[in-house]
Amino acid sequence: MKQTYIQDLKADSPVHSTFLVQSKEQKIASNGAPYLDLRLRDKTGAVPAKLWDYSERTAPPFDADDIIEIEGHVEVYRGAVQLRVRRVVRRATDGVDLTDYLPCSARDPNQMYAELLGRAGRLAEGPLRALVLAVLEDPEIAERFRLAPAAMSYHHAFLGGLLEHVTSLVAMADRVADHYPWLDRDLIVTGLVFHDLGKIEELEYSRGFHYSLRGQLVGHIAMALGMMQEKILQIPGFPAELKARLEHIILSHHGQLEFGSPKEPMFAEALVVHYLDDLDSKLEAAREQYAADQNRPGNWTSRSPALKRELLKPPKEAGH
Repeated sequence: MKQTYIQDLKADSPVHSTFLVQSKEQKIASNGAPYLDLRLRDKTGAVPAKLWDYSERTAPPFDADDIIEIEGHVEVYRGAVQLRVRRVVRRATDGVDLTDYLPCSARDPNQMYAELLGRAGRLAEGPLRALVLAVLEDPEIAERFRLAPAAMSYHHAFLGGLLEHVTSLVAMADRVADHYPWLDRDLIVTGLVFHDLGKIEELEYSRGFHYSLRGQLVGHIAMALGMMQEKILQIPGFPAELKARLEHIILSHHGQLEFGSPKEPMFAEALVVHYLDDLDSKLEAAREQYAADQNRPGNWTSRSPALKRELLKPPKEAGH
């Protein structure tokens, strides 16, 4: 069981704990001695680390994405905390809880999934309801859907992030459909459930976050399209035009060709899926930037990679 987290590290103190190896690179010091330049992480953050005088005889074999137990010391270098690793005790393989080492949603994934299943059950009886339930009640999909991040880094980049993103979008869709009752509410909800579903296969998240080989080559839009088409084949008499509309929603949800969408949204419900997806991802990116820079001096955050700008911090009285 993990005992010490990165957020608890204190300067000039010993550390003995397990961490996920985010990156590992062998380098040569100015005196000619080999050392390991590491980046270690857990669910509370990441920290640089150095293992000096390294050789394969002085440390058990390990690589990036492994979880290792280390003994060392907390130092401050150029104003930032880093670890001087004295010894790699072992590569941890048993009794590892991944949620100790990767960021995860503050919400319970089982609760979110039950919420999404409940909303699917309120869709009107018909092909859309059958399609959404065919996906959400698929045990293999459900297992990965509960765990998958929504992205590598830009937004909802944590375990359960995809599910948190989709449940947020579905809740917003109901509010939009209340305001614009002429929209096809069930089509929007179905499109939102499917729009990023390919990310359960595009991304690898069994240790660190990476693109799978197929994810890198094919991408989540095409993967989601294929997953939906496969489920539709199992539903007798699924209307051809409805299938085409759903395909278009998936293909157009990034909104613009230069952002990876093979098509731009060409009907109202596709526009809603695109703009809600864009809004939720951008607001989550802003929230994450505020959280990361809450102790940064001044009125402005550092530059947000997702939003490509600095953000004005909320006023203190707003409770942020």
